[in-house]
Amino acid sequence: MRFTYVIGYRHSPDRIINLRRTIDWLSGFNNIDLVLIEQDKYSKISHLNLRAKHLFLKTDKPYNRSWAFNVAIKRNNNPIIIFGDSDLVMDPHQFIESINQMDKYEVVSPYSTVLDLTPDESMLDINGMSQIKRPGRGEEDNQKINLCGGIVMFRADSIVKIGGFCEQFEGWGAEDNFQTMKVEKMGLTFKEMPYKAYHLWHQKSQVDMGLYQKSLSMLEQMDKLDRDKIQMHINATLPKIGFLNKYY
Repeated sequence: MRFTYVIGYRHSPDRIINLRRTIDWLSGFNNIDLVLIEQDKYSKISHLNLRAKHLFLKTDKPYNRSWAFNVAIKRNNNPIIIFGDSDLVMDPHQFIESINQMDKYEVVSPYSTVLDLTPDESMLDINGMSQIKRPGRGEEDNQKINLCGGIVMFRADSIVKIGGFCEQFEGWGAEDNFQTMKVEKMGLTFKEMPYKAYHLWHQKSQVDMGLYQKSLSMLEQMDKLDRDKIQMHINATLPKIGFLNKYY
């Protein structure tokens, strides 16, 4: 079954290294349409041969992961659409096994553990990464991996049914929490696979704490909404999402 894989991206020198490695990983799959959506004041990667359909969103606003994903949703023609970060890879067989669950579930998280790699470990191939024995996030600690964070798989009709991603969240954090909340409150069937993803090393991004606190406050308010109110939110926002020229 053919699927779309969407990566949202804002350029930095170490992130382009990880992006290339992630695309190398994805190039091993058949039946994939890879879409790379860049946000910035001007494109910094359009001249590169990255083996993906490249869409550029012009903006001088904070990074908006949801906007990038919604642009892809509006242009998707495949029955499955997968949303992924530019620095996450996993075992190819486990990834395909997760896709195969899409005939049973509307939403699938292909892993339940994330291992944060060192710079040297990030240069290993996937077999080398799988030999690392230390536990990852979600394995021996109390930190549960977010269903809709990192990499998440949706049936195309189901992501539309819940209104795509919420573009009100800007900057880092909380948009994936709200997406998980929508999946649960709107009754979509979902599965979390017992596999591991590998997070390629990069410099930690500087978080705008003002935006982050705003997002957390908005998430807290939305968490109080019941299913009917969430449906009203979806109905109001769905016609307004995924515009290429959101700010211009």
